[in-house]
Amino acid sequence: MSTMHPTDINAALVNLVRKRSPERWQTVPIGLTPLWRPMLALVDNRTLPFSDEEHRPTVLLVAGLRGETMDTPRILVALDLFARSAAAGSSGVALNALAASNPDALAGGDWEPTAGDPTDLTQGFPPDGGFYSDETGPESRYLWRWVCYQAPDLLVEVALADDSERQPFWEANAAAAGSPVASAIGASAASDNDSLVAALGRSSEDSPGVIPALRLTTHWTGLSDSLQALWRLTSKGANVSPSPARLALDARRDRSPIELARILAGRYGHALDPVNYTQGVGISGRLRLAALDDTLANPTDDIAEMIDHVAADPPGYLADAGGAALAGVVWAARLADYTGDEKYRRLFFYAADRFVARGPGEAPAPCDPDFRVEDMFMAGAMLGRAYRISGDTRYADLLATFLLDGGDVQEANGLFRHARSAPFYWSRGNGFAALGYAETLTYLPDDHPARETLLQRHRRHLDALLRVQQAWGTFGELVDLPGAWGELTSTSMIGYALARGLRLGWLPSNDAAGYTAGLRACWRAVSERIDEEGGVVDGCISTGVMPDQRAYLNRTAVNGYDDRTGSLALWFACEMAQQP
Repeated sequence: MSTMHPTDINAALVNLVRKRSPERWQTVPIGLTPLWRPMLALVDNRTLPFSDEEHRPTVLLVAGLRGETMDTPRILVALDLFARSAAAGSSGVALNALAASNPDALAGGDWEPTAGDPTDLTQGFPPDGGFYSDETGPESRYLWRWVCYQAPDLLVEVALADDSERQPFWEANAAAAGSPVASAIGASAASDNDSLVAALGRSSEDSPGVIPALRLTTHWTGLSDSLQALWRLTSKGANVSPSPARLALDARRDRSPIELARILAGRYGHALDPVNYTQGVGISGRLRLAALDDTLANPTDDIAEMIDHVAADPPGYLADAGGAALAGVVWAARLADYTGDEKYRRLFFYAADRFVARGPGEAPAPCDPDFRVEDMFMAGAMLGRAYRISGDTRYADLLATFLLDGGDVQEANGLFRHARSAPFYWSRGNGFAALGYAETLTYLPDDHPARETLLQRHRRHLDALLRVQQAWGTFGELVDLPGAWGELTSTSMIGYALARGLRLGWLPSNDAAGYTAGLRACWRAVSERIDEEGGVVDGCISTGVMPDQRAYLNRTAVNGYDDRTGSLALWFACEMAQQP
């Protein structure tokens, strides 16, 4: 009897299949279980973003939902046989596969008799909330989100039956029913209402569109023949229609940065209650867009009326404010330029002057003495602009000293921990650092003695981030944890930093540097995950310093309206619109 944990066995088998066909597949972790086991997928290289060969159709095979220990090896054997067969080359099927969808459940049986009850992934779709902190079933959340944003043209669930007499039986969801493939294999209508297959065939608020899906139920001895028949029907020349989800994502990616910015500006930056950067960045974004797009109505009168109470009483709102509130008026100097009303410039400098040096080696007030990365953005956005507007070097010096003194928050690997006391590589924390340095470098004079040091730190940080960027362009909620859910706010912030650095020339644009490719991946991910109403997918809610990695990983991922994510995506879109 093997003493190896069955999850390890199945992960090893997934990697073995990949190693036997490296020209076809790579392994990608697409999620994490409650016990932090990775959900490993085999991803066809041709289906990755920016692959050399744009390939259609794409088929996604999902198996192992019931978590039986022998299901995954049998599925992988069939996949391996196919990948190395002449049929694979002739059919041209672009095939992704998640053969071990339920890895924690594989901890049962002879290997670990004390394992708890496995999660049932054969039902419960679409998942209702709990992204991604559901205590018993985060696997369904990871699976659902990954499938929806892979947007295959056809999903195939394989359900292995224990009965050796069981003949192969095909079912089709509502989106696949009546299609040439479903008709050719004689598929019946899927009857279960909350299975993955059935749910993908219905419209859902958190999915870009429906996905045709089939379920094959068979004893493992009939698996290879059944799949071979399917591969023939889904070959590259079979004219399988793109899925509605695929078409929806294609349409989102086809929007120009200005078009996406218009959508975001129509929804974000229309309130300042409370005074906070999450809404102030949106107001700033609306003003930025107005400078780029003369087809829109000028928003200055609307914004002036909306923020009049703050401009009329800066001490009442900002006298004892933290950095997040001070950065909430980042738009004020620009509004002064647009309107000619100096009260907005006075408001801006009232906020900027709240940043005051405490002493040598200390973070300026009101920044956290623990040197939290959030403050790198808050201070960078306000003090950098204050220097550019006034020419007063004390703003530039205070900002540069703060970043230099907080250099120990950046680890040797290039990533930023959340704070000195928090050794966790939080996604938005690294976004704050990237954005804060980008803002600082935008305004810090070329001859400032700290500029070269800060620039080198910034490049080292971006290099480290690009090494952990996920295959589809996002950055994980913990950027160093493979399989962590992809967070959209950080992707917008890091994308902005890349775009700004490339446009202003402190990042090299040659292919070898990787910054341009990283930016393209960020933009693709952000554009795919914002709908026509400005709703976003997977923006992390407000997060203070957390006690451990699990606390970060369990922070709620917002789907829909989120002023923080939407506002920062608006900044990113405006910066993308200025790319040469």
